[in-house]
Amino acid sequence: MKKFSKQITSLVIILSIVYVCYINYINLNGIIIGTKVVRTENNEYKIVEMTETSYGKFVGLEQGDIIYKINNNHPSKKNLKWDNLYHIKSLDVMRDGEKIHLNDFDIVNLNGSYSYFLTVLPLVFYFLSLVCIFYVLKVSKIRKSFAGYVLILFLLDVAIAYMSAGGPARGHEFNRYINLFTFISSPIFYLKFIQEYFKELGKKFANSLVSFLYIIPILNIGIELFHSSFSPRFYNKLKSGVIFLCNRIGLILVFFHLYKYKYSEHAYLLKILILTNTLSFAPFLVFYVVPTILTGKYIFDALFSASLLSLIPFGLVYQFVANKMFDIEFILGRMRYYALLALIPALFIVGALALFDSFNIQMSPARQTVFIFVVMFAVFYFKEVIDFKFRLKRFSEKFNYQDSIFKYTQLMRGVTSLQQVFKELKKTILDVLLVSKAYTFEVTPDHKVIFLDKHEIGQDWNLFQKEFENVTSEIGKIIEVNQGFLMKVGERGGSSYVLLCLSNINTPRLTRDEISWLKTLSFYTSVSMENVMHIEELMEHLKDLKQEGTNPIWLKKLM
Repeated sequence: MKKFSKQITSLVIILSIVYVCYINYINLNGIIIGTKVVRTENNEYKIVEMTETSYGKFVGLEQGDIIYKINNNHPSKKNLKWDNLYHIKSLDVMRDGEKIHLNDFDIVNLNGSYSYFLTVLPLVFYFLSLVCIFYVLKVSKIRKSFAGYVLILFLLDVAIAYMSAGGPARGHEFNRYINLFTFISSPIFYLKFIQEYFKELGKKFANSLVSFLYIIPILNIGIELFHSSFSPRFYNKLKSGVIFLCNRIGLILVFFHLYKYKYSEHAYLLKILILTNTLSFAPFLVFYVVPTILTGKYIFDALFSASLLSLIPFGLVYQFVANKMFDIEFILGRMRYYALLALIPALFIVGALALFDSFNIQMSPARQTVFIFVVMFAVFYFKEVIDFKFRLKRFSEKFNYQDSIFKYTQLMRGVTSLQQVFKELKKTILDVLLVSKAYTFEVTPDHKVIFLDKHEIGQDWNLFQKEFENVTSEIGKIIEVNQGFLMKVGERGGSSYVLLCLSNINTPRLTRDEISWLKTLSFYTSVSMENVMHIEELMEHLKDLKQEGTNPIWLKKLM
């Protein structure tokens, strides 16, 4: 399959475009697919067939109804398209000798809010997916990545599942199978992408289990073919159970491998997946499902609450395409910190407004301004006090940077050589940041790069020749590369000393805290290097004097 992945992907993209054009032609023209109408020998228009998912059922039609008026006119062939009702605003039908007038066709004609949720949103989602696919193809061509082609299939699968879920085209028999297959396949493509992505990074991700899951959509299609043999209640429970099972398996696998690789460089990739899934499903659960279960009323409706589900495919595209991602630990830490700071004033304001309302106290704009100003002033003052009190133990930080700097300065008091300075610096950085290798270099005034760690075998650092030239302008300057960063830590006699930190994978972007911490380390290192170099030069001079046998007066005073 990998050999023909490009051809298969191109074919699927073309088929998806054809399908989307066909489906939207049906939806925009209001063709009620699945409600077959024929002209009888008595020149009557009769509904002879109706599928289970046809929109004819939504508007109140039944099989066997005789249509004697369409849009208040006598029925004719211009109201039929492929033996289906077409451009209908109202119907008058005869059912068991009773005349019935039907005029609720907004859902068929996509009037009002229906058009937005059933046509506009799916179309926008599909076109955004095509844009993402363009960038994924571009990156896959450079990296020669099979995971990129799996990601494209996942994007198309989700977009087609969304497109086939609503609109008059739902009445198609084959459309029901497409919707069922794509909906159940989406978590499987999701896991397959993660599997291939980690395989390219040199890690395993549930190889045998993901391969086994391929059979679930095929079995579900087989069950759908014979669904009439089951009771509707049992069949609906079976479908819901399969969907729930696939989603739970995906979530369990991600958490299991997060635990498995929690000490590796790949843990943050899994944390991004978990954060994306949480942000996608949390609004739907918190604002719709839980309030509906507890109180019978929701805070926001389901369509609005579920709108963030699009974060999942777009989050995967960002993770695949981006060379440098944001540090997930930094984001989570800041979210926890600001959530705590925002929670207390929010509860206070709501409580105060409820209290004012209970005492019938009118809050004029002037009173509201003064009240909110006092609350915000207190919040900012409270934040400053907390930042000062807990500056060494702030829970929004992934690591205790202040404490790390304090320990580093204590270690610098005992160093006696330049190699010791670099050794302690590298150890401190490797313990804190998401890098696994650190090398030291000397950059001469003529831009010649000298590798100082002779006992270590480094990577091909010649790839960063341009970065070595640009990083030497000032002490503490940092230049980020895909798999790490370069930092100037000192200078002497026109030469610059540069630290190169690398990882086996593309590292996340350095956060504000990390950049500030690294700059502080570089300044301390620069001072320590100056002191150590002066001491080394003095010792060398003393050795020379001893060999010469001279005993100058200044040496006696020093001793």
